[in-house]
Amino acid sequence: MSILLFVDESRWESPGKPDYYATMSGIAVEELSYVDFCRRLMKLKGRFFKRPGIDEYALQGRALLCNRALTSYRKVEFVQELFSLCRLQKVVAFSTTRKCLPSRDERTPSELPTAFPMAAISPTDKYSGEVCSILLAYLVERVNTFMLERHPGQVAKIIFKTEEANHDRLLSSCLMNFIFKTSFGSGFHGILGTPFFAPASHSPGLQLADLFAYIINQHHGGRKEMRDFFEEVLTMQFISSIEQDEFELRGMNLIE
Repeated sequence: MSILLFVDESRWESPGKPDYYATMSGIAVEELSYVDFCRRLMKLKGRFFKRPGIDEYALQGRALLCNRALTSYRKVEFVQELFSLCRLQKVVAFSTTRKCLPSRDERTPSELPTAFPMAAISPTDKYSGEVCSILLAYLVERVNTFMLERHPGQVAKIIFKTEEANHDRLLSSCLMNFIFKTSFGSGFHGILGTPFFAPASHSPGLQLADLFAYIINQHHGGRKEMRDFFEEVLTMQFISSIEQDEFELRGMNLIE
């Protein structure tokens, strides 16, 4: 048995402010239970929106939790039911968030493994590829710890949303060079070094990663309406039994 890790990103630039937050979120689901999760999700969408098809009413943070959507009791209740389904299916949340500045020196910090190639998570990124690589490196580190503790001897398969050939090639190189060509990454035995890609419109896992990334990023950006939703996501984050500097290693973190 393996673990499927669906990864997506989010960023929010507050009007009139030069700084912004970038978040990369990972959603871990046991491969054997993923089919059941998809079936339950389609039934849930059918009950609320009468559109249970796989490619109908894709879960997107900006569609479900924008200010206008929050005035809809049906959408808010749907998100709450979705959280209950995630807990039932034992979904585990990971994320890395960083505050970015247009003029900020984005050189890789000394505590981060070196030789991590740059790559953009989507072709419309406004933040640097190096910021994206930093977020992915921290995310992979926590997922590897999760695999070694909770699923020893197994591997996590990382799944990104497919965009276009050049984007997918860059992202694949980013992950594979880190896993296979760096001393730090080569020690990650709980991660399959070759990523997979899937269309977000037909992947409930990627849609859920999009929703979680949106909630986490908007919360760190200061949007008060996201506080309760963020607290729900927190209950699903990975918490390691290993302590670092008297603190547990957690699946969700904010890089200052």
